[in-house]
Amino acid sequence: MYPCNDDDFGFSWDIDLGWNWNWDSWYGRLLKGMFDITVFIIKMLYSILGYYIMWILLHYVAAHLYPTYCVPFTISGLLLSPFMSSAPHCIALRWLIIEGSNVILTMWIVFGTYAIRCMLRR
Repeated sequence: MYPCNDDDFGFSWDIDLGWNWNWDSWYGRLLKGMFDITVFIIKMLYSILGYYIMWILLHYVAAHLYPTYCVPFTISGLLLSPFMSSAPHCIALRWLIIEGSNVILTMWIVFGTYAIRCMLRR
């Protein structure tokens, strides 16, 4: 997990600065801590971004499947829509559309709040 002399990519962390580099010294422990924090933040952002992308895709797919399978644009679709609206697959698609919209709205609120916070700090 920590940088070492040779990793899988052939990159060497061994930098000759003219002084003895020791990972057990105070600056080595500081760099290890900073490395751990950076890895944690990257993993957290990756999982949060994946969560929102998943909901955006689910919302998009459900919004396109609902008119096709639950309320087709035909005369028979018009006559069958009261019965199809209570079908399990239509209920599931409607739930995905509504919850996806709520998650996307929450995402924009969080993003806007963060952006305003960053602007007010300067």
